Amino acid sequence: MITQIALAPGVTLRAIQTDKFKTACFSVNFLRPHTKQDAAQDALLPSVLLRATEKYPDIRSISVQLDELYGASFGTLVRRKGETKLLGFYADFVEDAFLPQGESVFAPMTAFLSEVLYHPLTENGVFCAANVEGEKQNLINAIEANLNDKRTYAVTKLLQEMCADEPYGVPRLGTVEAVRAITPQSLWQHYQKVLSTSQIEVFYAGRYPAQEAAKLFAPVFAERQPLEITPFGTQVVRSAQGVRELSETMDVTQGKLVMGLRTGVTAADPDYPALLLLNAVLGAGMTSKLFVNVREKLSLCYYASASLEKYKGVMVISSGIAFENYDTAKQAILHEIDDCKQGVISEDELESARRQVLSSLRAAQDSPAQMDEFYCGMAVLDCDDYPALAGKIAAVRVEELQRAAQKLSLDTIYFLKGEPA
Repeated sequence: MITQIALAPGVTLRAIQTDKFKTACFSVNFLRPHTKQDAAQDALLPSVLLRATEKYPDIRSISVQLDELYGASFGTLVRRKGETKLLGFYADFVEDAFLPQGESVFAPMTAFLSEVLYHPLTENGVFCAANVEGEKQNLINAIEANLNDKRTYAVTKLLQEMCADEPYGVPRLGTVEAVRAITPQSLWQHYQKVLSTSQIEVFYAGRYPAQEAAKLFAPVFAERQPLEITPFGTQVVRSAQGVRELSETMDVTQGKLVMGLRTGVTAADPDYPALLLLNAVLGAGMTSKLFVNVREKLSLCYYASASLEKYKGVMVISSGIAFENYDTAKQAILHEIDDCKQGVISEDELESARRQVLSSLRAAQDSPAQMDEFYCGMAVLDCDDYPALAGKIAAVRVEELQRAAQKLSLDTIYFLKGEPA
């Protein structure tokens, strides 16, 4: 059971007391609207803050401190949920219950968090130029690595085109050009804005009762006096206004066919459990329609899968195909979607999908990182927790899957193909 506690103005703790694990975890998330203007700075800021502080002026001293805390980990977070950006930090550390009597790691970790958040190493009143430049290059490398993974690139390109007039079309990490334009001065100004105008969500999972955990986190935010909190949210487009087909040519050996569909359904909607199950029936796993029919029976795809963005109301179908199979594969995938709309879903398909989804929900509760991802999302969108969602999934019938499928509307088709021979 999750407990919510207000720590300070604009700061909320979501805590789960559990003895499942030998390690505890927490995350601190600054919630911001995801915009083209700020995307790159949002992505860069946590890395620069963790690069050096007044007390720990270099990467080596930070590593030594974490090693002394029994090998604790402390890393950066840059998440996008719908059109809301969550930037901050995630920590994982051994439970105090397993330490020698009188020793603690939890309290020193919150002290370290405070040091990273509020005492970065500076020069001339702003971030150190060398640290900013070093992290800029790391971020550029990460962006370019995503571009080099053509499967990821194709999905990113589809969403950029499909949501070109929406913040969701802005890449999570921003663009290389935007990163290069950042200066120590501009990033410092952004840092002040993030500190003073962001809603802050803290997640904790461990053996401490929620109230005891709150006592350790509260001093970190004791002096927080935020200005007006910057509002955030996501525009949900309920249906497509027509279908666009786009293609791009690159030096690739395998075609990437990606389809973007508007679902009009988010995790806060009553139809979400049925849509989640429909996604599994259609394209999640080895018993899905896309895998069994399009990949195995027709041999049209090297891979084919469907995924949901539950905060935006978007479904993405991604496949790898031979260049010459574009039209045939496209029609085969659309046929499977149409079958779902017609209610052509067997009980075996339904039950196989149900087992898969329920198993995934159970497995997520055995992973602190996945619990953090899920419950931090509830700060963005008020939706069911694990037990409530699992209960609804268990009750979904074929007729509800059909109704969910009828909400799907194809928006954009993107095809990445190879150079002409």
